[in-house]
Amino acid sequence: VRSIVVMGKGGNFSSGRDFRDKTPLPPDFEEQRTAAFNALEYCTKPTIAAVAGWAITGGMTIMMSCDIVIASEDAILQDTHAKIGAITLRASRMYERIGPQRTKELLFTSRRVPAAEALQMGLVNKVVPAGELEQAAAEMAAAINQHDPVVIAGIKKMVNKVIRADQLDLLDREELEKRRFNDTVSEQKAMAQGRGILGKQ
Repeated sequence: VRSIVVMGKGGNFSSGRDFRDKTPLPPDFEEQRTAAFNALEYCTKPTIAAVAGWAITGGMTIMMSCDIVIASEDAILQDTHAKIGAITLRASRMYERIGPQRTKELLFTSRRVPAAEALQMGLVNKVVPAGELEQAAAEMAAAINQHDPVVIAGIKKMVNKVIRADQLDLLDREELEKRRFNDTVSEQKAMAQGRGILGKQ
């Protein structure tokens, strides 16, 4: 295996976690999710996200964990963390691609971004007709695979180190802020419930 193409099934890349599902999450859910994103992002092989249809919230994070993103014309990107009352992961990766102002805009508003605008912004590398996405991803992989995999791995490592000199610190800080936010929300909910119980007595 010289490169990896990440695709979804059923016409969509990934819609992220289903918040309608009330099944309790495992205690180490956050750790598992972070490990999954890290495994993709720090993979020594080049990774190509082939995005069709929806790439929402966690799905968008998966997309941004890849080295290269090719989107079909029908792709829609959206980060809904603000809408669901949560803090995004990998905001620093969006910042790398489109800068602080646009990152804040997309995270603050949770608005949908069509493929053409995503290309203009720099969120994706290339946009192709819907029926040509898989072929375009395969062609990109083939163009990469013709080179020495040791050299490609070295280039990837070098580029990541240059643009993310403090990348592990950035991710640790993002994780810390997310945990602090979750703790604050939990405390506020507990206090509100306590006031409700007292009010009924």
